[in-house]
Amino acid sequence: MSKAEEILNSYNVDKQSGIIAQEASLPLPIMTPELPAVIGEKQARRLITEYNRGRGRMEKLKYDDSTSGMEDGTQKCCYVSVDDIGVRFQKPERKGKCKKNRSFIENTVIHVQAEDKQYTLTAIGMDKAFKLLVALLLENKLMEDHRLVFFSDGATCIRDYIGKFFGFRQHTVILDWLHLEKKCNEFLSMGIKGSKAEKQQIKEGLTSILWTGRHENAIKYLDSLKNSHIKNPTKIEELKGYIRRKSPNMTCYALRHELGLRISSNRVEKANDLVVAARQKHNGMSWSRKGSGALAIITTTMINGEMEGWMTERKISYRMAS
Repeated sequence: MSKAEEILNSYNVDKQSGIIAQEASLPLPIMTPELPAVIGEKQARRLITEYNRGRGRMEKLKYDDSTSGMEDGTQKCCYVSVDDIGVRFQKPERKGKCKKNRSFIENTVIHVQAEDKQYTLTAIGMDKAFKLLVALLLENKLMEDHRLVFFSDGATCIRDYIGKFFGFRQHTVILDWLHLEKKCNEFLSMGIKGSKAEKQQIKEGLTSILWTGRHENAIKYLDSLKNSHIKNPTKIEELKGYIRRKSPNMTCYALRHELGLRISSNRVEKANDLVVAARQKHNGMSWSRKGSGALAIITTTMINGEMEGWMTERKISYRMAS
């Protein structure tokens, strides 16, 4: 945190909050970056035409400005994946036969990738984690004429923090495909009935539509379900509400997949395992706030290849490494 505050101070950014204001006197490539090339309308329409051959009307891709605006390759693109992972909180002491405390300590983990380089950050408290992130991006020149693409599981708090810290410049937020698919399947499992084959067909039908990013078609598909297939109408309505809420961060996953671009926050899921879960989430374990955060930071220091520098010189480079 001291290193991050030193970097923020050198850029005249408030080192207490780490928030860059719209009127901040930072270099133009940071505030109004010239973003790298996009695939453009011609290539987007060609790919869409090829993809649509032989597919049903509801499963076809549809051209719009967002599809032509996808990045053309990953050069000068910075991919940031954000997630929280909770470990059981340990009370300072337990008196008598009182019930166990079931509250959790939330470690925020952020994985940053730019081409073949990466870095992992962690902190207890999303505000602290995003402060570290801003400093890392500044130090590694990843906000200067770079496209920022964020991946998350759709949690409202993560989306709000992205807007709070990066609302001063253009950025993209993408809902992780695996979380979207899993959440929809959970709602459908509670909301539909029929044979195993029929339920699987309905799930695959919805998934194939969401894969195209056409959330309005997904709503129409749910509206078209027969009453004989609906077990709990409330769950179907909740699913439609979920799709509507998350639609601003849905993308055309099919086209991104065709282009070899990321559609998932799985990097941070793996980082969660390495940084926190592997050591702190075994049966019977509980942690103090200070202990959990400290152990997670030690682990990230090792992952980032910073341990030797810290042990010998009490310094970290804060630089992305291959």
